[in-house]
Amino acid sequence: MTRYSFFNPARRVVGRVFLWFWATFLIAAVVAVWIGRTFIDNVEVSTPEEKEIAVLENAAERLKTARRMPPLRFALERISRQERTMLVAVERQSNTVIQGSGPRLRPKEQLRIRRLVSQQAPIALVNRGSRIVGPQRLTYDGKEIALFVVRPNRDADNSTLLFSIVVVALVITMLLSYLFARHLVRPVLQVQRCARQLAEGNWHVRIDDASKRQDEIGQLSRDFNQMAAHLEKMWVAQQRLLADISHELRSPLARLQMALGLAWQQNIDSDTLTRIERESERMDELIGQLLHLTRAESHKTEREPVTLDALLNALCSDARFEAENINKQVNVAQIPSQTVNVDKEMARRAIENVLRNAIHYASHCVDVTVSVKNTYWEIAVCDDGSGLTAEECEQIFTPFYRTTQARDRASGGVGLGLAIAKAAAHMHDGSVQARPREGGGLCVTFRFPLDSK
Repeated sequence: MTRYSFFNPARRVVGRVFLWFWATFLIAAVVAVWIGRTFIDNVEVSTPEEKEIAVLENAAERLKTARRMPPLRFALERISRQERTMLVAVERQSNTVIQGSGPRLRPKEQLRIRRLVSQQAPIALVNRGSRIVGPQRLTYDGKEIALFVVRPNRDADNSTLLFSIVVVALVITMLLSYLFARHLVRPVLQVQRCARQLAEGNWHVRIDDASKRQDEIGQLSRDFNQMAAHLEKMWVAQQRLLADISHELRSPLARLQMALGLAWQQNIDSDTLTRIERESERMDELIGQLLHLTRAESHKTEREPVTLDALLNALCSDARFEAENINKQVNVAQIPSQTVNVDKEMARRAIENVLRNAIHYASHCVDVTVSVKNTYWEIAVCDDGSGLTAEECEQIFTPFYRTTQARDRASGGVGLGLAIAKAAAHMHDGSVQARPREGGGLCVTFRFPLDSK
């Protein structure tokens, strides 16, 4: 996942669920508001204000006393400008609405004005957007008309209230959508975390409260727990089998070595005895490494505080001696005196296996560097040999894996040294990684946490 994925909610399940629910809430709210404003228009009848009656009577008086009789629309427009209001008249005979200046009346407002023509006294008709006062009856140019004053309804200007409602609705829907999406995705995230821990070798991990949910996610959790239980059982059986086989082989191997000792005393064919002795030593080495691998994979550690220089100095000294005997060189950088908590035997064996492997495949020299960071310490072992491909770098820590160049028996080992190194790193909550070295060769890097307990 890139560093920008956190800011893109669509890249995560909880983000997509949240966006869908939030969009649904918002669309529903917008449609509800639109329907309310479009189709619901409450109308109230009230008593006109004195100034409204005064404006209405004054306009009627001007129309009555006008010396000229221009078309009614122009007369209404002139008086509307003078009174700074909007006048509307209805010809009673034709029931035609005539409007002066101002925005054109909506059909609903024209209909309401027509219905008020028969009123004997002026009243005020108040709706969401306007206030209609009238009628005031008079005769203009020989025609009976009903005069009305139309004013915007200032009291109904609820834009601020509407904005506040929208903001509150946004906050509430956002919060509810996120909580609902989080509640829906939380068990999936728990399954993801448990699956990652299971892949890292934590066979005891289980999903809590899997039996309480009766939906598909609950069934998925129960299936995961069942799978984890089967894998744990298989792993325990494998470890027991390896341990039992290793211990059972030790007894006939001891008898074989005893018989070899007697055979040497009786001067039997030395070449045959040498071959038998070499094979018995290899079997003894295989059994020993199987036992170490079983212990490392069991994650049972006996950790104690030790300084890095005390842990590695003797190991590096032995590596130098072994390399000099085959005309190679081991270069060790300054080792810090940082105190760490490790299982000394397993840590030494892991690093020793990597060092021996590097010495064997190096052309001339092996470089060892130890560094301490804020939260971890690491040791890198790099050789100048022919190196490995990226695919082989991922496979060399598999038990009994042997690269193409190391398939002959003369290469030594049985393919368990690096597997033990990986298991030992994991039992310390650390990691080990191999990568091709720039300029040729291979680098194997251990990384262990400083706060490992």
